[in-house]
Amino acid sequence: MRVEGSESICDTVAMSQQEEWKDVTPIPQDDGKHPICPIAYTDDYREMMDYLRAVMAKEEISERALTLTGRVIQANPGHYTAWVYRKRLVEELNADIAGELDWVSGISAMYPKNYQLWHHREALVVRLLEPKKAIEEQSEAELLRHPVIRRELQFLDNAINEDSKNFHAWSYRQWLVSTYNIWERELIFVNTMINEDVRNNSAWNQRYFVILQGRKPAHLELDSKLVSDEIVYVVENIKLAPNNESPWSYIIGLLLRHAPAKLYTELLPKIQDLANDKDYLQAMTATQFYWSALVDIYEQQARAFPEQGKALLEQAQTICHDLATEHDPMHGKYWEFRITSLSEIQL
Repeated sequence: MRVEGSESICDTVAMSQQEEWKDVTPIPQDDGKHPICPIAYTDDYREMMDYLRAVMAKEEISERALTLTGRVIQANPGHYTAWVYRKRLVEELNADIAGELDWVSGISAMYPKNYQLWHHREALVVRLLEPKKAIEEQSEAELLRHPVIRRELQFLDNAINEDSKNFHAWSYRQWLVSTYNIWERELIFVNTMINEDVRNNSAWNQRYFVILQGRKPAHLELDSKLVSDEIVYVVENIKLAPNNESPWSYIIGLLLRHAPAKLYTELLPKIQDLANDKDYLQAMTATQFYWSALVDIYEQQARAFPEQGKALLEQAQTICHDLATEHDPMHGKYWEFRITSLSEIQL
C-alpha cells in the first residue's frame, strides 16, 4: 500500500467539490456562540479540519484519511492530533513504512524542530526493526550494518550537520543508540563533533550520555581509568577555549556525581597547573568557570577532610565573593547564596 500525504494543498480543489468526499458530512469547529478570540483560519485549512474531524469521529481507516492527515500536517506540522491519527492509519493500513519515512524526512527538512515528527519517526523505525528481537538476534556490528540503522544514522548525520545543536536530532540519536544498543561508534562520533566545535554543548551532553549509559552492564560504577582519561580529555579541550562553559560543566557534573574524590586528587592539580602556565594564565584567571570549579572542588575536599575543612570552606567563600563582585556579577545573588550555604556546612 502506498503512503499518501505529499500533495500540495494549493494544487487540490475544494474537498466539498471532490466526488471522493461526497459521503462525508464535515464537522465545523465549535467555538461556542460568542467566541472571544476566534482564530482566522484560511478557508482551505478550515475545510480540511472540518473533514478531518468527521473521519476521526467515525474512526475511519482509509487511504483518503491518510492523505488528509498528510495535508493537515503540511499546513500545520504541530497538529499532534493529526500525527496520532496518522500513526494509527499507517499501522492499520499496513502502509509502506520506508515510503512514510521518506515523507517524514521531507517534513523534517522544512520543520526540523517539530516535536511530533521525531516521535512519529521512532514509531516507524520500531515497526521496521523490532528492538528486542534485533538485539537478541544480531551483534552490535551487525546492527550497525543493518539498512534501517544505517539509514537512520545517515539521516541524523545530515540533520546534525545542518544544525549541530538541534535538540530534537540529538534526542532522537540518544533514543536510537540506546534502543538498539549501538554504542560502539558513538564516542567516536562525539569526538568528531567536539573537534569540529569545542563549544557545541549538545555534543558534550551526548558525551555524558554515552559515558554513563554505554556501560556494560550499565549498573556498574564508572571505571576509574575511564574517569581519569576523561579528566585529561577535558583539560586538553579547556586549553582550546578556557572561557567555554561546556567542558567545565561536563567534568564537574561527571565527577560530582560519580567520582568526587578525583575533583581534588586529579582535576584540581591539572587546572591549577594550567592557571599557572604563562600561556594560559590570563585566560584561566579571567574566566568565571575556573573559579566556579574551584568552589565545587574545595567544598568536596572540605567534606572529605574535615580537619582541613574550615580553611577550605573559607577559600571557597572568598572565591564566591570574588565571583559575585568581579568575575560573574550577573549571578551575584547566586554566589551570595553559595557563601551562605558554605557557611552552614557541618564538618
